[in-house]
Amino acid sequence: MSAQKRLPTYVLLAERIKAEWVSRPDVRPGDKLPTQHQLRQMLGASRPTVAKALALLAAEGLIESRQGSGIYLRSTPLGNTRTRLLSFVAPRAHASLVLRAYYGIERRARQRGYQLLMASSENDVRHEEELVEQHLQAGAQGIVLYPVTRWRHQLPADYLRHRWRDVPIVIFDIGYEEWERPMVLFDNFRLGYEMTQALLAHGHRRIAFLPLNPDCLHRSIHERREGWLSAMQDAGVPVPQSYLRWTPLERREENIDGEEVAHQLLQISPVPDALIAWEDSTAVSIIRALQKLGVSVPEEIRVVGFDDLEATHFFQPAFPTSQPDFARLGEIAVEVLDEWLSGRQSTPRTYILSVPVLWREPRTLR
Repeated sequence: MSAQKRLPTYVLLAERIKAEWVSRPDVRPGDKLPTQHQLRQMLGASRPTVAKALALLAAEGLIESRQGSGIYLRSTPLGNTRTRLLSFVAPRAHASLVLRAYYGIERRARQRGYQLLMASSENDVRHEEELVEQHLQAGAQGIVLYPVTRWRHQLPADYLRHRWRDVPIVIFDIGYEEWERPMVLFDNFRLGYEMTQALLAHGHRRIAFLPLNPDCLHRSIHERREGWLSAMQDAGVPVPQSYLRWTPLERREENIDGEEVAHQLLQISPVPDALIAWEDSTAVSIIRALQKLGVSVPEEIRVVGFDDLEATHFFQPAFPTSQPDFARLGEIAVEVLDEWLSGRQSTPRTYILSVPVLWREPRTLR
Protein backbone atom coordinates (compact mmCIF):
# COMPACT_ATOMS: atom_id res chain seq x y z
CA MET A 1 0.00 0.00 0.00
CA SER A 2 1.35 3.41 -0.96
CA ALA A 3 1.86 6.01 1.74
CA GLN A 4 -0.64 8.21 -0.08
CA LYS A 5 -4.06 7.78 1.54
CA ARG A 6 -7.25 7.61 -0.49
CA LEU A 7 -9.78 10.28 0.35
CA PRO A 8 -12.69 8.93 2.43
CA THR A 9 -16.06 8.70 0.69
CA TYR A 10 -17.60 11.42 2.87
CA VAL A 11 -14.77 13.82 1.95
CA LEU A 12 -15.34 13.23 -1.77
CA LEU A 13 -19.06 13.73 -1.18
CA ALA A 14 -18.36 17.01 0.62
CA GLU A 15 -16.32 18.18 -2.37
CA ARG A 16 -19.18 17.28 -4.68
CA ILE A 17 -21.63 19.27 -2.52
CA LYS A 18 -19.24 22.22 -2.68
CA ALA A 19 -19.04 21.96 -6.45
CA GLU A 20 -22.83 21.77 -6.80
CA TRP A 21 -24.07 24.23 -4.17
CA VAL A 22 -21.18 26.26 -2.74
CA SER A 23 -18.69 27.12 -5.49
CA ARG A 24 -20.91 28.12 -8.40
CA PRO A 25 -20.71 31.80 -9.35
CA ASP A 26 -24.48 32.28 -9.02
CA VAL A 27 -24.81 31.25 -5.36
CA ARG A 28 -25.09 33.79 -2.55
CA PRO A 29 -24.51 33.67 1.21
CA GLY A 30 -27.71 32.55 2.91
CA ASP A 31 -28.88 30.36 0.02
CA LYS A 32 -30.64 27.21 1.17
CA LEU A 33 -29.25 23.78 0.36
CA PRO A 34 -31.37 20.67 -0.30
CA THR A 35 -32.39 18.67 2.77
CA GLN A 36 -30.37 15.67 3.91
CA HIS A 37 -33.05 13.40 2.45
CA GLN A 38 -32.88 15.20 -0.89
CA LEU A 39 -29.07 15.06 -0.91
CA ARG A 40 -29.16 11.32 -0.26
CA GLN A 41 -31.45 10.82 -3.24
CA MET A 42 -29.60 13.20 -5.54
CA LEU A 43 -26.12 11.95 -4.71
CA GLY A 44 -26.90 8.28 -4.17
CA ALA A 45 -25.27 8.23 -0.75
CA SER A 46 -26.19 6.77 2.62
CA ARG A 47 -27.55 8.81 5.53
CA PRO A 48 -24.31 8.52 7.63
CA THR A 49 -22.12 9.53 4.66
CA VAL A 50 -24.24 12.60 3.89
CA ALA A 51 -24.30 13.54 7.58
CA LYS A 52 -20.51 13.30 7.86
CA ALA A 53 -20.04 15.32 4.67
CA LEU A 54 -22.32 18.09 5.96
CA ALA A 55 -20.56 18.04 9.33
CA LEU A 56 -17.25 18.53 7.55
CA LEU A 57 -18.62 21.48 5.57
CA ALA A 58 -20.02 22.99 8.77
CA ALA A 59 -16.66 22.58 10.51
CA GLU A 60 -15.03 24.41 7.60
CA GLY A 61 -17.42 27.30 8.13
CA LEU A 62 -19.16 26.94 4.77
CA ILE A 63 -22.67 25.94 5.87
CA GLU A 64 -24.87 26.19 8.93
CA SER A 65 -27.92 24.29 10.13
CA ARG A 66 -30.90 26.26 11.39
CA GLN A 67 -33.13 24.18 13.61
CA GLY A 68 -36.51 23.54 12.04
CA SER A 69 -35.54 25.44 8.91
CA GLY A 70 -32.78 23.62 7.01
CA ILE A 71 -29.17 23.94 5.81
CA TYR A 72 -27.84 27.24 4.50
CA LEU A 73 -24.64 28.74 3.15
CA ARG A 74 -23.13 30.79 5.92
CA SER A 75 -23.83 34.50 5.67
CA THR A 76 -20.61 35.21 7.55
CA PRO A 77 -18.02 32.46 6.96
CA LEU A 78 -15.87 31.47 9.90
CA GLY A 79 -12.30 32.62 10.07
CA ASN A 80 -10.53 35.47 8.36
CA THR A 81 -11.86 34.83 4.86
CA ARG A 82 -11.27 37.72 2.52
CA THR A 83 -13.48 38.26 -0.49
CA ARG A 84 -10.83 37.34 -3.04
CA LEU A 85 -11.88 34.88 -5.71
CA LEU A 86 -10.12 32.09 -7.60
CA SER A 87 -11.66 29.84 -10.23
CA PHE A 88 -11.35 26.15 -11.05
CA VAL A 89 -12.58 25.04 -14.48
CA ALA A 90 -12.45 21.31 -15.24
CA PRO A 91 -13.74 18.99 -17.99
CA ARG A 92 -16.12 16.99 -15.77
CA ALA A 93 -17.08 18.38 -12.37
CA HIS A 94 -18.07 15.01 -10.91
CA ALA A 95 -15.20 12.90 -12.27
CA SER A 96 -13.21 11.16 -9.56
CA LEU A 97 -9.90 12.80 -10.46
CA VAL A 98 -11.52 16.26 -10.63
CA LEU A 99 -13.00 15.83 -7.15
CA ARG A 100 -9.58 14.85 -5.81
CA ALA A 101 -8.12 17.98 -7.40
CA TYR A 102 -10.95 20.16 -6.08
CA TYR A 103 -10.25 18.94 -2.55
CA GLY A 104 -6.70 20.29 -2.69
CA ILE A 105 -7.56 23.46 -4.60
CA GLU A 106 -10.43 24.49 -2.35
CA ARG A 107 -8.53 23.71 0.85
CA ARG A 108 -5.41 25.65 -0.11
CA ALA A 109 -7.47 28.53 -1.53
CA ARG A 110 -9.31 28.86 1.75
CA GLN A 111 -6.06 28.75 3.70
CA ARG A 112 -4.67 31.56 1.53
CA GLY A 113 -7.78 33.71 2.01
CA TYR A 114 -9.58 33.02 -1.27
CA GLN A 115 -13.06 31.84 -2.11
CA LEU A 116 -13.43 29.47 -5.03
CA LEU A 117 -15.70 29.31 -8.04
CA MET A 118 -15.98 26.05 -9.96
CA ALA A 119 -17.54 25.01 -13.25
CA SER A 120 -17.45 22.13 -15.71
CA SER A 121 -16.55 22.69 -19.36
CA GLU A 122 -18.18 19.36 -20.31
CA ASN A 123 -15.15 18.59 -22.49
CA ASP A 124 -15.98 21.41 -24.88
CA VAL A 125 -13.20 23.90 -25.68
CA ARG A 126 -15.61 26.66 -26.65
CA HIS A 127 -17.55 26.24 -23.42
CA GLU A 128 -14.26 26.23 -21.51
CA GLU A 129 -13.40 29.63 -22.98
CA GLU A 130 -16.87 30.95 -22.12
CA LEU A 131 -16.49 29.80 -18.50
CA VAL A 132 -13.09 31.47 -18.15
CA GLU A 133 -14.63 34.71 -19.38
CA GLN A 134 -17.65 34.38 -17.05
CA HIS A 135 -15.50 33.70 -14.00
CA LEU A 136 -13.25 36.65 -14.74
CA GLN A 137 -16.32 38.86 -15.09
CA ALA A 138 -17.57 37.48 -11.76
CA GLY A 139 -14.38 38.75 -10.12
CA ALA A 140 -11.98 35.80 -10.22
CA GLN A 141 -8.41 37.06 -9.96
CA GLY A 142 -6.81 33.85 -11.14
CA ILE A 143 -7.82 30.53 -12.66
CA VAL A 144 -6.76 26.92 -12.22
CA LEU A 145 -7.62 25.38 -15.58
CA TYR A 146 -7.88 21.64 -16.08
CA PRO A 147 -8.11 21.91 -19.86
CA VAL A 148 -10.00 19.88 -22.39
CA THR A 149 -7.53 17.75 -24.35
CA ARG A 150 -6.66 19.55 -27.59
CA TRP A 151 -6.16 18.18 -31.06
CA ARG A 152 -3.17 19.28 -33.07
CA HIS A 153 -5.19 21.41 -35.49
CA GLN A 154 -6.69 23.37 -32.57
CA LEU A 155 -3.45 24.68 -31.07
CA PRO A 156 -2.51 27.48 -33.54
CA ALA A 157 -5.74 29.40 -32.92
CA ASP A 158 -6.24 28.32 -29.32
CA TYR A 159 -7.69 31.10 -27.16
CA LEU A 160 -5.06 30.50 -24.46
CA ARG A 161 -2.38 31.69 -26.89
CA HIS A 162 -4.12 34.98 -27.58
CA ARG A 163 -6.56 36.00 -24.84
CA TRP A 164 -6.03 37.09 -21.24
CA ARG A 165 -2.26 37.15 -21.49
CA ASP A 166 -2.10 39.33 -18.36
CA VAL A 167 -4.38 37.06 -16.30
CA PRO A 168 -2.81 34.42 -14.03
CA ILE A 169 -4.06 31.11 -15.48
CA VAL A 170 -2.35 27.99 -14.14
CA ILE A 171 -2.70 24.94 -16.35
CA PHE A 172 -3.48 21.73 -14.46
CA ASP A 173 -2.43 18.16 -15.40
CA ILE A 174 -2.45 18.53 -19.20
CA GLY A 175 -0.80 21.50 -20.88
CA TYR A 176 1.15 22.68 -23.88
CA GLU A 177 4.25 24.88 -24.10
CA GLU A 178 2.63 26.87 -26.90
CA TRP A 179 0.35 28.48 -24.32
CA GLU A 180 3.29 29.97 -22.39
CA ARG A 181 1.42 29.58 -19.11
CA PRO A 182 2.54 28.21 -15.73
CA MET A 183 1.74 24.50 -15.55
CA VAL A 184 1.48 21.95 -12.73
CA LEU A 185 1.88 18.45 -14.13
CA PHE A 186 2.65 14.89 -13.18
CA ASP A 187 5.89 13.22 -14.25
CA ASN A 188 4.25 10.88 -16.73
CA PHE A 189 7.46 10.00 -18.57
CA ARG A 190 8.94 8.65 -15.36
CA LEU A 191 5.66 6.93 -14.53
CA GLY A 192 5.61 5.12 -17.89
CA TYR A 193 9.25 4.21 -17.40
CA GLU A 194 8.71 2.82 -13.89
CA MET A 195 5.54 0.93 -14.85
CA THR A 196 7.51 -0.75 -17.64
CA GLN A 197 10.35 -1.53 -15.23
CA ALA A 198 7.83 -3.16 -12.89
CA LEU A 199 6.46 -5.29 -15.72
CA LEU A 200 9.97 -6.34 -16.71
CA ALA A 201 10.74 -7.22 -13.08
CA HIS A 202 7.70 -9.53 -13.09
CA GLY A 203 9.02 -11.44 -16.08
CA HIS A 204 7.21 -9.73 -18.96
CA ARG A 205 9.17 -9.12 -22.15
CA ARG A 206 6.54 -8.65 -24.87
CA ILE A 207 5.17 -5.39 -23.49
CA ALA A 208 2.93 -3.31 -25.74
CA PHE A 209 1.50 0.17 -25.23
CA LEU A 210 -2.06 0.95 -26.33
CA PRO A 211 -1.54 3.35 -29.25
CA LEU A 212 -3.12 6.79 -29.30
CA ASN A 213 -3.72 8.94 -32.35
CA PRO A 214 -0.69 11.29 -32.40
CA ASP A 215 -2.94 14.22 -33.33
CA CYS A 216 -4.83 13.79 -30.03
CA LEU A 217 -2.53 15.81 -27.78
CA HIS A 218 -3.20 13.98 -24.53
CA ARG A 219 0.19 14.81 -23.07
CA SER A 220 0.00 12.33 -20.18
CA ILE A 221 -0.52 9.34 -22.46
CA HIS A 222 2.14 10.34 -24.97
CA GLU A 223 4.71 10.90 -22.21
CA ARG A 224 3.93 7.52 -20.64
CA ARG A 225 4.49 5.94 -24.04
CA GLU A 226 7.87 7.65 -24.32
CA GLY A 227 8.74 6.31 -20.87
CA TRP A 228 7.75 2.80 -21.98
CA LEU A 229 9.99 2.96 -25.05
CA SER A 230 12.92 4.34 -23.05
CA ALA A 231 12.62 1.67 -20.35
CA MET A 232 12.52 -1.12 -22.94
CA GLN A 233 15.58 0.32 -24.68
CA ASP A 234 17.52 0.73 -21.42
CA ALA A 235 16.69 -2.86 -20.45
CA GLY A 236 17.92 -4.13 -23.82
CA VAL A 237 14.51 -5.63 -24.63
CA PRO A 238 13.57 -5.06 -28.28
CA VAL A 239 10.13 -3.70 -29.12
CA PRO A 240 8.68 -5.55 -32.14
CA GLN A 241 7.83 -3.34 -35.10
CA SER A 242 4.32 -4.75 -35.00
CA TYR A 243 3.82 -3.00 -31.63
CA LEU A 244 4.97 0.31 -33.08
CA ARG A 245 2.85 -0.03 -36.22
CA TRP A 246 -0.32 -0.90 -34.32
CA THR A 247 -3.06 1.34 -35.75
CA PRO A 248 -3.54 4.34 -33.44
CA LEU A 249 -6.91 4.59 -31.73
CA GLU A 250 -9.12 7.60 -31.09
CA ARG A 251 -9.50 8.70 -27.47
CA ARG A 252 -13.10 9.36 -26.58
CA GLU A 253 -14.55 10.36 -23.24
CA GLU A 254 -16.83 7.35 -23.34
CA ASN A 255 -15.11 3.98 -22.90
CA ILE A 256 -13.26 2.60 -25.91
CA ASP A 257 -14.43 -0.57 -27.60
CA GLY A 258 -12.60 -3.12 -25.46
CA GLU A 259 -13.63 -6.01 -27.72
CA GLU A 260 -12.14 -4.30 -30.77
CA VAL A 261 -8.88 -3.67 -28.90
CA ALA A 262 -8.76 -7.26 -27.61
CA HIS A 263 -9.21 -8.67 -31.13
CA GLN A 264 -6.46 -6.39 -32.47
CA LEU A 265 -4.17 -7.33 -29.58
CA LEU A 266 -4.48 -11.06 -30.29
CA GLN A 267 -3.72 -10.54 -33.99
CA ILE A 268 -0.37 -8.86 -33.30
CA SER A 269 2.69 -11.06 -33.79
CA PRO A 270 4.16 -11.86 -31.36
CA VAL A 271 1.11 -11.63 -29.10
CA PRO A 272 2.04 -9.33 -26.16
CA ASP A 273 2.23 -10.79 -22.67
CA ALA A 274 1.51 -7.35 -21.16
CA LEU A 275 -0.41 -4.27 -22.30
CA ILE A 276 -0.10 -0.76 -20.88
CA ALA A 277 -3.55 0.85 -21.18
CA TRP A 278 -4.27 4.57 -21.07
CA GLU A 279 -5.90 4.53 -17.65
CA ASP A 280 -7.91 2.29 -15.33
CA SER A 281 -11.30 2.38 -17.06
CA THR A 282 -9.66 1.47 -20.37
CA ALA A 283 -7.81 -1.38 -18.66
CA VAL A 284 -11.08 -2.74 -17.21
CA SER A 285 -12.76 -2.66 -20.63
CA ILE A 286 -9.89 -4.56 -22.25
CA ILE A 287 -9.59 -7.12 -19.43
CA ARG A 288 -13.29 -7.96 -19.68
CA ALA A 289 -13.02 -8.35 -23.46
CA LEU A 290 -9.95 -10.60 -23.20
CA GLN A 291 -11.68 -12.81 -20.64
CA LYS A 292 -14.72 -13.05 -22.92
CA LEU A 293 -12.38 -14.36 -25.63
CA GLY A 294 -11.01 -17.00 -23.26
CA VAL A 295 -7.71 -15.27 -22.47
CA SER A 296 -6.49 -15.71 -18.90
CA VAL A 297 -5.63 -12.38 -17.26
CA PRO A 298 -2.98 -11.78 -15.97
CA GLU A 299 -1.50 -15.26 -16.62
CA GLU A 300 -1.49 -14.96 -20.44
CA ILE A 301 -1.72 -11.19 -20.84
CA ARG A 302 -1.34 -8.71 -17.99
CA VAL A 303 -3.11 -5.38 -18.47
CA VAL A 304 -2.09 -2.33 -16.42
CA GLY A 305 -3.78 1.05 -16.02
CA PHE A 306 -3.23 4.39 -14.31
CA ASP A 307 -4.91 6.73 -11.78
CA ASP A 308 -6.24 4.28 -9.13
CA LEU A 309 -9.86 5.14 -9.92
CA GLU A 310 -12.26 4.42 -7.07
CA ALA A 311 -14.57 2.48 -9.40
CA THR A 312 -11.85 -0.15 -9.93
CA HIS A 313 -10.88 -0.77 -6.30
CA PHE A 314 -12.96 -3.96 -6.09
CA PHE A 315 -12.57 -5.06 -9.69
CA GLN A 316 -11.20 -8.57 -10.20
CA PRO A 317 -8.75 -9.53 -11.42
CA ALA A 318 -6.94 -6.63 -9.76
CA PHE A 319 -4.34 -4.97 -11.96
CA PRO A 320 -1.38 -2.61 -11.46
CA THR A 321 -2.10 1.11 -11.59
CA SER A 322 -0.65 4.41 -10.32
CA GLN A 323 -1.45 6.76 -7.46
CA PRO A 324 -1.35 10.38 -8.65
CA ASP A 325 -1.87 12.84 -5.80
CA PHE A 326 -4.38 15.15 -7.49
CA ALA A 327 -5.14 16.89 -4.19
CA ARG A 328 -1.47 17.87 -3.78
CA LEU A 329 -1.26 18.98 -7.41
CA GLY A 330 -4.28 21.19 -6.73
CA GLU A 331 -2.58 22.72 -3.70
CA ILE A 332 0.52 23.50 -5.78
CA ALA A 333 -1.65 25.16 -8.44
CA VAL A 334 -3.15 27.54 -5.87
CA GLU A 335 0.29 28.27 -4.42
CA VAL A 336 1.53 29.20 -7.91
CA LEU A 337 -1.50 31.46 -8.45
CA ASP A 338 -0.95 33.12 -5.09
CA GLU A 339 2.70 33.81 -5.98
CA TRP A 340 1.62 35.49 -9.23
CA LEU A 341 -1.07 37.55 -7.56
CA SER A 342 1.30 38.68 -4.82
CA GLY A 343 3.99 39.66 -7.33
CA ARG A 344 6.49 36.99 -6.24
CA GLN A 345 6.38 35.23 -9.62
CA SER A 346 6.17 36.64 -13.12
CA THR A 347 7.74 34.04 -15.44
CA PRO A 348 5.76 30.94 -16.47
CA ARG A 349 7.27 27.79 -15.00
CA THR A 350 6.37 24.12 -15.10
CA TYR A 351 6.02 22.29 -11.79
CA ILE A 352 6.24 18.49 -11.95
CA LEU A 353 5.06 16.02 -9.30
CA SER A 354 6.17 12.38 -9.27
CA VAL A 355 3.64 9.52 -9.27
CA PRO A 356 4.22 6.13 -7.60
CA VAL A 357 3.32 2.83 -9.25
CA LEU A 358 0.81 0.76 -7.27
CA TRP A 359 1.39 -2.91 -8.05
CA ARG A 360 -1.72 -4.98 -7.47
CA GLU A 361 -2.19 -8.71 -7.95
CA PRO A 362 -5.48 -10.61 -8.23
CA ARG A 363 -6.82 -12.21 -5.07
CA THR A 364 -6.12 -15.92 -4.85
CA LEU A 365 -8.91 -18.26 -3.83
CA ARG A 366 -8.19 -20.55 -0.87
